[in-house]
Amino acid sequence: MSRITEESGKTEIMKGNSLKDKMKSPKQYTMFSLRRQLLRFVMTLVILLLLIMTTFMAVIIHSYQRKVNDLHKENAASYAAHIDSSILQLRDTVGYIYSSDAVFQGLYLYQPAVDRVNSISNMLSMLKLQVRSNRNLGGLFIYYDNDKKPLYYVNEEMSFRDKEILKKTGRAVQGVSNSFIDYVVKAENDTYYNAYMQKNSAAISGNISLSQGMPEASNDAEAYGVIYGGIFYQISGRETGLSDTDYLLLKPGRNIVHGKVAYVQKLDSANMSVVKIVPHNIWFYISGIHIVLFVLGLLLILFCIKLYRFTSNQLAIPLEDMTNALRNIQEGVWEVEFTASNRITEIENVRQTVRLMLKEIEQYKIRSYEEQLEKQKVQLQFLQLQLAPHFYTNCLKNAYYMLMMKEYENAEEFLLCLSAHLRYLLQTDAKLVTVKTEKEFVQNYVNMEAILSSRPFICEMSVDDRALDVEIPILTLQLFVENSIKYARGIEGRNLQIQVHVRYLSTDNGDSLDITVSDNGPGYPEELLAILNKKEVSADGQAERKMGVGIINLLSRLRLHYGVGISWYFENRDGAYSEVILPVRQGGEEL
Repeated sequence: MSRITEESGKTEIMKGNSLKDKMKSPKQYTMFSLRRQLLRFVMTLVILLLLIMTTFMAVIIHSYQRKVNDLHKENAASYAAHIDSSILQLRDTVGYIYSSDAVFQGLYLYQPAVDRVNSISNMLSMLKLQVRSNRNLGGLFIYYDNDKKPLYYVNEEMSFRDKEILKKTGRAVQGVSNSFIDYVVKAENDTYYNAYMQKNSAAISGNISLSQGMPEASNDAEAYGVIYGGIFYQISGRETGLSDTDYLLLKPGRNIVHGKVAYVQKLDSANMSVVKIVPHNIWFYISGIHIVLFVLGLLLILFCIKLYRFTSNQLAIPLEDMTNALRNIQEGVWEVEFTASNRITEIENVRQTVRLMLKEIEQYKIRSYEEQLEKQKVQLQFLQLQLAPHFYTNCLKNAYYMLMMKEYENAEEFLLCLSAHLRYLLQTDAKLVTVKTEKEFVQNYVNMEAILSSRPFICEMSVDDRALDVEIPILTLQLFVENSIKYARGIEGRNLQIQVHVRYLSTDNGDSLDITVSDNGPGYPEELLAILNKKEVSADGQAERKMGVGIINLLSRLRLHYGVGISWYFENRDGAYSEVILPVRQGGEEL
């Protein structure tokens, strides 16, 4: 015996693995005219070239500027390292002389005159030896009495005027302190760093030239100098135009002030900083190759503009002309005229060809449309005629077998069900039926199969209330149920269970019916699933040998009726699982 259960209700859009969820709306594209596309292409190309050119120039300028900055820093650091080394040597020399008591003994007044003369001669020889052995020393001065001339020896490169200035400066600081002091002297030809140490009534003073080891000022460097005691001493180069306050604000490293760049390197040996001043002019870093690149970029932009004008006049405009003509043809205006001829041979040939084909297109379109309609009608009729004998033959065979087995009661009931079945098929001219009518027909069919079945089976059906009045092609549900009973009824160890669900789905793209039929049978063969899940199916010999023409014909009829709006999906889920999604049509369209 069979058992049919009915469920009704409204079904919302499901979020499971239904075929509806697998369906996606077609991708939408924004259309633009050819001239607009060309303009966008040229503008994009121009902007891209400008960006590349600007970026390339910026990278080169930045790289070159960084290299120049690094060079200036290295120059300042190298100069500072040289001064540091010279100051340390100077201090070592002055400290050596200061720490030796024997050096100053010959300068005391209480010594005999002969001994003092010898001591002075020896001291001068020592000063000469120290200066000549240390090329960084500018000179050494020993002050032993205020009324006596100092003993000294200076570098041969020191001028007479600078020597006199240094001699007087050392005498001026004599007696100020018994400890170490240092100071900077701006002489006539050079600038000197001085280290001074006094012991009792005598003192030792040494100096170094700050211009030694200093790079020459050029176009990329306005001046070199040192900052000592908050005062800037310019050693070489031209006037910088900076004030004393500006120099006081300078910090170690790179400083930008009043259009100048000052590289400051602090000394380790003294409270003094080396300063290199260069102009801050960005155009200084632009070489001839950058100008060439800029001119080349402008030429490329002009070429792009010329290319756009040429392609627009010789390609885009003629194509727009032909497009407008074809649009008029689409709207039913077949008498069209093109503008003047084009200089591009291929474009002109296309225009002439289109002009010659216009008359043929109209006739061909009408003829093709009529032939297509006739083809669909003939194919549809064939499929339906192909379906009917298949089902009738099976029913008559089953009735014959029951009479042969003398199952008269079952035969009587079966024939009554068959009569209702045939009445349903033969007494209506409609090719579309409501889901409610199809459901009742399936119930009658299940009753017929239950009479014939040697083992009980269950067929459960649930239909949404909104789906009951929706029209679908005839035999849509029956063929799926028939297929499950035919191929899944013979399983061993369990009774056949069939579940049919018809859901009404509402989406932004429109309403549809989601029909699923599942059973607990052996399922579809894998090679058959590959055939059924194709977008297009046909009742070929291979499919017929595997499961007959029933479902194949049904899918073909549904495709003819709904077109691209239909979709289906077949798989195995502990048995055969079939899902078909049909769009809800308005107006009761027929096959």
